[in-house]
Amino acid sequence: MTGWQWLSTSEGATMGVLDGKVAIVTGTSRGVGLGIAHELLRAGVTVIGCSRSPLDTIPGVDAEPQWAARASQRVCDQADHRAIDSFVAGVVADHGRVDILVNNAGGTVPAPHAESIPELVQRIQGAPRSDDEFERTALFHAFAVQMNLISPLWFAIRAYRQMATQDGVGCIINISSGAGHPAGSPTLVSYGAAKSGLNHLTRSLAEEWGPKVRVNCIALGPTMTENFRSFVLPKDDLTGEKYFAAIPLRRAGEPAEVGRVCVFLASGEAVSSTAPPSSTTAACCRASSTRRA
Repeated sequence: MTGWQWLSTSEGATMGVLDGKVAIVTGTSRGVGLGIAHELLRAGVTVIGCSRSPLDTIPGVDAEPQWAARASQRVCDQADHRAIDSFVAGVVADHGRVDILVNNAGGTVPAPHAESIPELVQRIQGAPRSDDEFERTALFHAFAVQMNLISPLWFAIRAYRQMATQDGVGCIINISSGAGHPAGSPTLVSYGAAKSGLNHLTRSLAEEWGPKVRVNCIALGPTMTENFRSFVLPKDDLTGEKYFAAIPLRRAGEPAEVGRVCVFLASGEAVSSTAPPSSTTAACCRASSTRRA
C-alpha cells in the first residue's frame, strides 16, 4: 500500500497494523490529538495520552472495549522538563517500552502581537495569567514558544533516550502547521516561529538519531476542530464555504485523517521516511519523505 493509499483508505484497512506498539500522544482530550489517539488504537497500539488536567480523558474509548483496555490518560505539566522525565519513566515502568511519540499538544489563538493580549485570549490559550498588560503579552508569546517548540524537544529527547535502549526502530512524529511556512503568519507570529523551529528541529534530530529513531513532521493546514470553528472560521461563514474556496478540496482536513497519516509514518510502510515535513492540507498529503544517506 502506498502513502497516498493510506491517506484515502477506509478505517478498517489499518486495523491491527501496529499491534503491540506503545505510543505516547500529547494533547489527546480533543481535536487533532483525539483523532490521532483513535486511529492508533484502531491500528492496535497501546496509547498513553498526556493532558494538563486530571479531569481530561480520551473521549470515545469506553465505547470500544478493545480500545479501553489499551488506552489511558496521564497528567503532565509539559512546561516542566522534570514532569516530562517522570511521565516517560512512568510509561516505561507500566508498559516496558515506548515505540512511538506524537508531539501534538500546542496550538494558539490568533492575536495581534504588538498590542496587549486580552485576558480572555490568554485564558483560552492556557498561558499563565497576569494583571499587567505587557507581562500578559510576554507570557502569551513565551507560552506559545514553550508549548509548540521547547516542550516537544524535551519530550523527543526523553523518548529517544528510551527508544535507543530498545530493540527495533523508534518513531517520533511532530505535529506542525502551515503557519510555520517561511512566508510568515500575521497574528500567529510566535506560534508560526515556533512551528518553523519545530520543522527545523525535526530535520536536525532525524539526521542525528537515525537510523535508530525515525523523526517526521506533519504540517497541518486547516483542520476541523472545535478551536478552528471558534477562532478561525469567520462568523459570517460558519460553514466555511468562502474560507475553503481557495483550497483544492474545498474543505478542511479531519482529525482522523491526520491520525491515519500518523499510523502510516509509524508503520513498516514508512521505514525509509524521516526528516522532511509531510504536508496535510484539506485532507491531502503532498509527498512522502525519504531519508538521506
